Amino acid sequence: MPLYDRLRSLVPEPTKVLARRYLGTPAKDYRDHLFDDLVAELGGVRPARVLEIGPKDGKDTARLLSLDPGHLLLVDLEDKKPLIDAWLPALARPNLELRYGNLMYDSWIETLEPFDVVWCTGVLYHNPEQLRMLAKLRALLAPRGVLVVESATARRRALRDENCVEIWYPPPEGAVKKRYHISSNVTHLPSRKAIESWLHLVGFDGVRLSECHRKQSRALARTRAAFLARRGETAGGYYGVGGHDFAVGLSR
Repeated sequence: MPLYDRLRSLVPEPTKVLARRYLGTPAKDYRDHLFDDLVAELGGVRPARVLEIGPKDGKDTARLLSLDPGHLLLVDLEDKKPLIDAWLPALARPNLELRYGNLMYDSWIETLEPFDVVWCTGVLYHNPEQLRMLAKLRALLAPRGVLVVESATARRRALRDENCVEIWYPPPEGAVKKRYHISSNVTHLPSRKAIESWLHLVGFDGVRLSECHRKQSRALARTRAAFLARRGETAGGYYGVGGHDFAVGLSR
């Protein structure tokens, strides 16, 4: 471990929080580092089509636009419209398109042309059908297309390094909710290893864990994970029996 990181790891996390509050945020946060990983993965190749799922504050959208894609499609839920309206006009480009809908359940998703890059951060853990979601993301990619997926992960210390899913139902309240920072619409928190296993199961290869969270905070790396992966040549499968694996998502 570099000397800077060793010294930084000795600083208590509350002290780091206060430093960020009063001295400003670091030059880069974990999403900057994750985007750097994508740029390295692309190796200078300009993507023709990029899909961003859940653009939130638009910061990742601006990063993706810097790749100069032929087409960047944003997909988010209808209730996010007020938030997106606040920043979208400033990023308006001929190659930028926004559509509202649900990736998992709206039929028009199935009609989209394949993408060279799918960027999906902070979304996976909000849907309980996480294995199915990753299968759909693979189906949206062109052959050898790149997936960037980032998620909150299992909170309880004993489960962080297990290959498992932590179920929070009913959603926590009060002190427990505050301690573990779990939103009321989150019921399934996968471990880091679970996400990696699912990626292989549904047909990704070249799967690698990003160090983006650790570069911002070792504490953050304990409760979030991000992966880059390539769409493999053949779809994966859970049962291994024809006609029974992932009725939606593995057909392309």
